[in-house]
Amino acid sequence: MNLLDMIPAGLKHVAGTSNGEWAGPCPFCGGRDRFRIWPDHPSGDAGGRFFCRGCGKAGDGIAFLRERDGLSYAQACTALRVEPRTRTGQAGHVPPVRRTWEPKPATVPPSTWQDRAARFAAECAAHLPPGSEGLAYATSRGLTAETVRRLTIGWNPADRFEDREAWGLPPEINPKTGKPRKVWLPAGMTLPSRRKSGLVALKVRRAAWTPEDERPKYVAVAGSAPGLALGSTGLPVVVVESELDAVLVWQEACDLAGTLALGTATGKPDADMTAYLRAAPLVLVALDFDDAGRAAWPWWAENLPQARPWPVPQGKDVGDLAGTPALVRAWIKAGLIETSRQDEAGDVFEAKPDTTPAPKEKTQPAPRLRPRSKWLCPDLCPCGSALFRVRRGGSNFCAACLREAA
Repeated sequence: MNLLDMIPAGLKHVAGTSNGEWAGPCPFCGGRDRFRIWPDHPSGDAGGRFFCRGCGKAGDGIAFLRERDGLSYAQACTALRVEPRTRTGQAGHVPPVRRTWEPKPATVPPSTWQDRAARFAAECAAHLPPGSEGLAYATSRGLTAETVRRLTIGWNPADRFEDREAWGLPPEINPKTGKPRKVWLPAGMTLPSRRKSGLVALKVRRAAWTPEDERPKYVAVAGSAPGLALGSTGLPVVVVESELDAVLVWQEACDLAGTLALGTATGKPDADMTAYLRAAPLVLVALDFDDAGRAAWPWWAENLPQARPWPVPQGKDVGDLAGTPALVRAWIKAGLIETSRQDEAGDVFEAKPDTTPAPKEKTQPAPRLRPRSKWLCPDLCPCGSALFRVRRGGSNFCAACLREAA
């Protein structure tokens, strides 16, 4: 028995990640399409894994039954037909199981897909001449014309639907309509992702997206490999969620750090991206400043020794800094400096603050990075960290361990 057996009809298969990903309405918050389950998750957790991108609830099949049906731990284990685990003197306690995480092999789309994607990317790039609607949109998101040109960012003016066979993908039938599925190319800004093997992914930031939209803000063209990495190997790396945030980091500070976008707070790097991260002396984890982003931090702390949390100083993500000139660069510099302070205190890795002068075209001085409150908090957090604390919704969170503080 797994999570797919416990939830009424309404879920649909949306991806092959983690042995199959299903999406549908959340049984906890009522969200219509933000709930995800992986019934055959490679972790081997009882019943699989679930996560809601709306309310943030997550866990395995046991946690699902306890939350939804109010079962005890023993009752949930019985329902899933698994043996309850106990520790001597602590009946009903499940000791943590240490698992060594290994990345999945990197996937490369077929050559037909790469050729078709390259033609589409070039076609969209041609829709961004000076004065165009697409370039105006890119500028409004904080991008410069030079960034657009160098990364072959483009603009798709209208939704398109193409045959999967034209992209080298096997045919699929939509179970609701009985008709063949198409490759959806939504209108919006196109963000290509390249690796040594060539063009491996296309993401579209939909221009028509609104918070009420049931469809996602970022759409990966069918057949795309996950993730977007920019920058040289061996530099510190800033990990973000959205591809557009990664482009902004690269644009403002490519001499200081590389960047990696995983598309979601729960995304995990594949083998190629893991090699890129492991070669970095420091990884600043800057996932969105929300419940999902905070919940994802322990994974990074456990699996990447040089990872340090570095939330944006205002707003939710890097895009919220784009309106203030040089703020993205100042924020990254501050992360390197804070890490250098930790290193002097005996930390295990080395990261040096940048001493290179800002490019000549940046005429305005970098703004002072002002905290959300008076940030230094060694006396507020049990971990004793002198890292910044972050104030959000009336509560303080230590940026070193993300505990809630007084």
